[in-house]
Amino acid sequence: MKEDFAKLLEEYFEKRERKNDIIEGTIIKINGRDVFVDYGGKSEGIVPIEEFEKHPEVGKKVEVCIVEPETEDGYALLSISAVKSLKKWEEMANLLEKEKIATGIIKQRVRGGYKVDIGNGIFAFLPLSQVDIIPVTRPDNWLEKRIKAKVLSIDRKRQSIVISRRQLIEEERARKRKEIIKKLKEGDVAEGTVKNIVDFGIFVDVNGVDGLIHKSDISWSGLKSPFEVTSIGKKIKVKIIKVDKEKERLFLSIKRLTEDPFEKIEETIKPGQTVKGKVVRISSKGIFIELLEDITGFVPVESLKGRKLREKRTYAFTVERIDKEKRRVILRCQEKEPRK
Repeated sequence: MKEDFAKLLEEYFEKRERKNDIIEGTIIKINGRDVFVDYGGKSEGIVPIEEFEKHPEVGKKVEVCIVEPETEDGYALLSISAVKSLKKWEEMANLLEKEKIATGIIKQRVRGGYKVDIGNGIFAFLPLSQVDIIPVTRPDNWLEKRIKAKVLSIDRKRQSIVISRRQLIEEERARKRKEIIKKLKEGDVAEGTVKNIVDFGIFVDVNGVDGLIHKSDISWSGLKSPFEVTSIGKKIKVKIIKVDKEKERLFLSIKRLTEDPFEKIEETIKPGQTVKGKVVRISSKGIFIELLEDITGFVPVESLKGRKLREKRTYAFTVERIDKEKRRVILRCQEKEPRK
């Protein structure tokens, strides 16, 4: 009894495993709209007669696909039309394995992504995270768009194809980046797009290559904040000060687009001269002043003489001396009231 049960169980799972397989069978009888096919191993199934292009004949060989291994009547449900679909799917899978690229039209939103029609009634799954290099904020805007994408996986058993447009874009950008970085040289002036701004600097995209403007290379005075000089998405001119070909990144500068004003400071600023400047930073040792020509001024705390200066306000000062070692102009407050 146990042996009979084990045998039945084995036959059942063997049939389940053959689901969606294309097999050859023999027509053994026709009963109304049902065509009975013997597909081996004492297994019989039924094909609806309307699936035959010509009237079926008993004894004729026919290719079928197992749609359902066993119905309530004990027969398998077979299909001829499914064979054509499976062959088309297999042809597409073989082509995609060879070319690694799929093209199609985004047709439908599904959980986690989209269904993409890649031809011959075959659909691939495009995860939402693989649509673009930037997050998708308006999913419906992608419907009916024709795309090209990288094939990530093909599962024949589940008839599943997963694709990624993002990976294709990233690979293309990486290829172009290698070509571009070979051409870039230290000292070149280039135009880039601001990608991000942080406390320590500005990240810039120069023709697909990532670059950083450190805060120390924003201004000669060193008093300008990264957030003051630009904004995300803005195009800016930069000077390339270093090309890291191994890591494919650039080190950039804004201040080096112009000459260092401190080199000729003695021609423009002299002791005893009156200058105007804006208060940028207040410290315990004194106040940092932004002067014209991107030069740093400094008022020592002992020179304030009780005066209280406010940030972002402009005042008149008298030049005491030029501190070449610290690259700053030492100032003292004038007696007159601050200009509003």
